Amino acid sequence: MTLSWRVCWRMARRDLNGRIRGLRLLAICLFLGVATLAAIGSLTAGISGELSNRGQMILGGDIEIETAQRRASAEELSAFQQAGTVSQSISMRAMAIGAADESLLAELKAVDAAYPLYGNFTLKGGQKTGAPKKGKAYIAPELSQRLDVKIGDIVRFGDGSFRIAGIIENEPDRLGEGFTIGPVTIINMDALDSTNLIQPGSLYNAKYRIKLPANTEPSTISKNLEMQFPSAGFDISDRSNGAPGTRRFIERMGQFLTLVGLASLIIAGIGVGNGVSSYLRGKQASIATLKVMGADSVTIFRIYLLQIFAIAAAAIAFGLIIGGIAPYFIALIAGDILPIAPGLAIYPAPLLISAAYGFLIALVFAIPPLARARSVPAAGLFRSILESGWRLDLKSIYGVVGAVAAIIMLAIFSAREPIFSAGFIAAACALLLFLLALSAIIKWCTKRLPRPKS
Repeated sequence: MTLSWRVCWRMARRDLNGRIRGLRLLAICLFLGVATLAAIGSLTAGISGELSNRGQMILGGDIEIETAQRRASAEELSAFQQAGTVSQSISMRAMAIGAADESLLAELKAVDAAYPLYGNFTLKGGQKTGAPKKGKAYIAPELSQRLDVKIGDIVRFGDGSFRIAGIIENEPDRLGEGFTIGPVTIINMDALDSTNLIQPGSLYNAKYRIKLPANTEPSTISKNLEMQFPSAGFDISDRSNGAPGTRRFIERMGQFLTLVGLASLIIAGIGVGNGVSSYLRGKQASIATLKVMGADSVTIFRIYLLQIFAIAAAAIAFGLIIGGIAPYFIALIAGDILPIAPGLAIYPAPLLISAAYGFLIALVFAIPPLARARSVPAAGLFRSILESGWRLDLKSIYGVVGAVAAIIMLAIFSAREPIFSAGFIAAACALLLFLLALSAIIKWCTKRLPRPKS
């Protein structure tokens, strides 16, 4: 007799009342795995979302045009100014020389009076400012510490000498500048020529940030500039991707950590299988009683599948809660390590993906012990005898294969780089097959070893 799902759930709920000791391992494994995946996904989504929301400030404008080893021509600069308000900066690596003639490789950045177009440039003490006056310089705290200089001291770059007027607290476009070798020093654009650092062959980058009028699409202006100056060699970015290098790093690191977390969750699935097997061994008498009273194998399978999924759902729910709020605590503990503080919000996509992984892993590793329990006759269960030669039936095999395929498809199509995910999964499967073959060889060898006399 096959009972309906509703009746099976009623029986499963009554049997569960407070007696989930055997399923604690299942709950712990799923909770830890799902919480890890949800935390990684939420943190990645939070940082990526913040990069998008603060694109203007990170980039320093709505559009940024970068030229290497040359400044924009008068015609190019005029085209920039027709598009909107322009702020120019020039960056280069240069040796900073302190009062005691100690030197340090630094990033010298010259800015004009329009800097910054977005965000606040602040000094230690909270003072908001713009470009320093000619002959003055603002330096990063690291430069102050390593050269042992302070406000009022002199720092030299090339042939130019600059009096330190402040210590930088917040440089709004720091992240958009990308990788820098040394601490930054900011000077006035009009004072750059006094250093005599720009010579033929000098390595420097000129950046032109444009603040567009309201309701102007950056992509349209970018395309027009590229068409107007096709051979200028412009590197154009807009506010939609203010820090592309940082975004790529965060997304790739998030993808890698997600795959590692998924591998850990699969390993935890072994614990799920063991927990379910242990739980069902403790339920042998109940299963035998149900079979003697007329319940068929399908009913047995439904009752205990519903129990397992109920515990799994509770564990996954708690895991999602912890994973969802984890970025807040990560920002508190490791905020200085992160390139940008994550946005504090609930991100449904990584939470749904983590929940799907949890349920699929529970299904993959719960089906075999469930199939084993339902395939044993009532007499065998009452005698606590489990047949060693049991095999998965065709429906159970389809269920396991389908769940595994769903995990693989979810991992590939939810990834930023599907080919990388597919390669990772293929390597993991190859490693698993290697370990299975190794275990088979070890078993084969041990069976043929001579038995010890003692």
